[in-house]
Amino acid sequence: MKLVELIRLQRRCHGKERLFDSVGDGYLYVHNPYFRRLRKAALAAGFRFTQRDVNSYFGFPLIHLDSILAEREIPYRPSFTALLHLERTRPGHFELRDLFKNRPAPNYLLHESAHAVAFRALFGAPRDVRAAFAEPAALVRVMLGESYAMTTEYLAACAVEGSVHDWFFSISSYRHRTPKKKAIGELLDELGFAFVARSVLLAFLFNNFLVDQLDRRGFEALLAHAREVGQPEPPPRAREKLRRALNGLMVMSPEFRYDTARLFLGMFGRSRNIRQELARDPLALLDAQPELRGALSRLIAILAG
Repeated sequence: MKLVELIRLQRRCHGKERLFDSVGDGYLYVHNPYFRRLRKAALAAGFRFTQRDVNSYFGFPLIHLDSILAEREIPYRPSFTALLHLERTRPGHFELRDLFKNRPAPNYLLHESAHAVAFRALFGAPRDVRAAFAEPAALVRVMLGESYAMTTEYLAACAVEGSVHDWFFSISSYRHRTPKKKAIGELLDELGFAFVARSVLLAFLFNNFLVDQLDRRGFEALLAHAREVGQPEPPPRAREKLRRALNGLMVMSPEFRYDTARLFLGMFGRSRNIRQELARDPLALLDAQPELRGALSRLIAILAG
């Protein structure tokens, strides 16, 4: 595809609730259901998208989640302007393949939107975001927010089809891999969206509590929390398929998870000994706050559409 065609596609996909200046935003809104659902949910939750660099977010995005939530503004860069500039330098010469390695600066709007939506569902609308994050009982809520963002990006990545969609998504998401995509797709059809999506979210929650893989006991506990009231247990073959798929999703760098958690949680008064901070059973922490079950159901319903 020629760059000029990509530019025309950007213009053709623009419309309500889409950001014209962010490359691929309109295309993803039209063609990726999870991107579209989170955009609508973030707007409904009172968040807005801005080119104003809130507290120098782009200098270090990881440390500015509280800024986004407090300001209720999700920053993005005008990356489409850069493509227009490139095309003007030599009209008709550049192609999409020229941009596979040298890409415009990414806008992580899906990830930050998921955080915004999760925060509203899990915390409500506290006056002081930092104080809310620092409360001792808030640890599981904070990690649920990250797990929801990871789940959203995984499902959105699974919905990608074709090279253009893939390229637009590559500059709009932290996730570039979809391990166990086929298995998860089959399980969604067999066991239902809500159950499987909740299972994925809880697997990522274990991951964020520095659990590398689910053992049998942890998996059985996850299943019990993933089922809605009255929902039958999945048959043995599907259970084993789901266990393998979830463990496949959880494979990521332990050092990255450790260092990221230590830095982020340290901002809100947690100990530098992050393994001790995250040593508790996340499902036990969930059980200690029964209202979170309803919040999780609402968050999963947003993904289901």
